[in-house]
Amino acid sequence: MRLLCGFLIGICLFMAQTNVWAELRIIPPPTDSSGSPADDWPWMAAIIYTNRSSVENGQFCGATLVHPSWVLTAAHCTAGETIDSIEVVLGRYTLSDEESGEIIGLKQIIRHPDYDYHPDNPLADLALLELEKSSSQPVLKVAETYSTITQVDELATVMGWGRTDAKRRDSYSDILRQTNIPIVSNEICNQSYDNDVQDTMLCAGYKEGGTDACVGDSGGPLIMISETGPQQIGIVSWGEGCAEPHNYGVYTRMSSYQNFVTEQVCETGDIPTPHTLEVKTDDTNATVSWKTAKGVDGYQFYWAPYSNPISNVTFNHINSLDLGDDIYLTISLEALKELQQNLYVAVRAYQGNCYSDYSNLGTFFIE
Repeated sequence: MRLLCGFLIGICLFMAQTNVWAELRIIPPPTDSSGSPADDWPWMAAIIYTNRSSVENGQFCGATLVHPSWVLTAAHCTAGETIDSIEVVLGRYTLSDEESGEIIGLKQIIRHPDYDYHPDNPLADLALLELEKSSSQPVLKVAETYSTITQVDELATVMGWGRTDAKRRDSYSDILRQTNIPIVSNEICNQSYDNDVQDTMLCAGYKEGGTDACVGDSGGPLIMISETGPQQIGIVSWGEGCAEPHNYGVYTRMSSYQNFVTEQVCETGDIPTPHTLEVKTDDTNATVSWKTAKGVDGYQFYWAPYSNPISNVTFNHINSLDLGDDIYLTISLEALKELQQNLYVAVRAYQGNCYSDYSNLGTFFIE
C-alpha cells in the first residue's frame, strides 16, 4: 500500500567545438567505481554493423529493449543505415563473449516523424528498430508521459560500450560500463548551449565535468531507479565533448515520446483491459482501489485538479505515479485539506510499455 507521504510529494510537484552526434559520448569518473562493469541491465542492447570483423569492433551505438520485438535508440544512430547494414546484440555484457546473449537482425527502422538532423539542435532524436524475432530478455519501462520521476539534482545512470577516453579511438569498452550523473534543469543547461535545449530534451551531468557518456554511447539509456524498478528517462543524444566542465550531456526526454513508443510497438494482444476504480472515505482517509488482473506488470496512478465542466485546469496539470503491483492507495483527509484542491484520480494498467485505456474518473472532494 502507498501512503500519504509518497503521494503528497507528487501532488505538491504540480502545485508548487560544435554540438555534433560524433562527440556523443562512458567516461568513467576519476575517483569512484560508478564506471565499473554493469551486470544488472538485461534490457541493454548494442547496435552493431553486419559487416564487421567482430562484435566488439562492430558496436557503434546503444539501445534498449522496450518490447520483446522492438528496441529503442537515437535516430541519429540510424542515419544512412538499413535493415541489412545493422543488427542488435541483446543479453550480452561483454561484447566479445560469443557464448552469451543473442544477435538479432531487423525487420524495419522507424524514426520519429519530427526527427531533424541538426548539429546544434537535434529534435525528436529517437528511432524504433523492429527485430526479426522476439528477444528473450526483459523489457525496460519508458517513463510515462505525466510521470513525476524526473527531478532536478536526482542521480540518474547512463551506460554503454563507448569510449572511456574521449581522445583515444581505441578506448571503446568491451564490457558494459555505467556512471551516475545528476539531472540538470534545462535553464541551467541552456547557459552552455545557447538555448538549443528544448522542452523535449533533458540534461544531466556535473558542472565540473569528469564523468559522462562518450562516443559510441549514443542511443543508450539514461535511467532512474524508482520504487518499482528502473525506468528510461532519456536517450543519449547530443552534447559538446565528453565529460567537459559546463558541457552537460543532452538526452531525448522520453516522457515526451512515451505515446509514440506505445503506438508503434503495442499490438492488440499487448494492451491490458481497463480497470474500474472504487473510492471510499472514512473519518480520516480516502482510499482508491481496483481489482488486480492477470498478465499485468503494474499500474500507473493519475491525479489532476477537479474542474466542472472538465477543462484545461485539469488537462494541463495531470501527474502520474507508478504504483507497481499495488492495487490501492490511501490518502489522509487532512492532507487533502492542506492541498485546498479537489482532485480527479484515475488508473491505467500496463504490460511492459503497453497501457490500457484510462479507468473511470474518481474524485476526492474536500468537505
